[in-house]
Amino acid sequence: MSCGSPLGDLFYLADSLLDHGANNGWRVTSDATFSTRRIPPDDLHARLYQMYGEGKISEEVFAALQTLADRGQLRPADLAVHRARAGHRPAGHDDPVVATALRGIRSRLAQLAQARASSEKVLADLEARLLDTDQRAADKEQAAREIIERDEEFARQRLAEKAELSLNRDRLAAQALALRADLSRLDDLRAQLEAKSVELEAVQARSRLNEEMLK
Repeated sequence: MSCGSPLGDLFYLADSLLDHGANNGWRVTSDATFSTRRIPPDDLHARLYQMYGEGKISEEVFAALQTLADRGQLRPADLAVHRARAGHRPAGHDDPVVATALRGIRSRLAQLAQARASSEKVLADLEARLLDTDQRAADKEQAAREIIERDEEFARQRLAEKAELSLNRDRLAAQALALRADLSRLDDLRAQLEAKSVELEAVQARSRLNEEMLK
């Protein structure tokens, strides 16, 4: 996963929050900057992602401004207005940066669950097709064996059909094998995201406790 991908940014944001929280008594502030890359002042698209990652804009506002950015219609004033509207976090509310990271992780987990369900259906269809192909190939071979002494040409035709079925089966088997590998990688990614989610929930819990003790 490259640092520039949305999923890579999500992992980096989570790791940055966890590192920042561990080094500061698990009190994460929305003023922290979570990026390894310097963002040019005129790079509005990058600044938009930064504001979203810092919790300064909601997911709905981010989507609307991203549409403008994709069209080349996003202006510095648009970002300035929303940055000005981003006030301080009210007492008793979760840190917006942590909340944003958790929202992103949970959204990604939901997407992965949907993708897995769809892929499992495709895999089940592939496996059913493999069983059907195996049975048809076996039937072709059995038919050839039973008639070869009476009609050699007919038997050769059945064996040729069996060979074509075997080629089709090999292609289906290769696709099924690749899909199983993809599902395994998806499960690994899901486990990583679930671990990040639990860690960030711990950050939230400890931050709340710290706020209570400071009252």
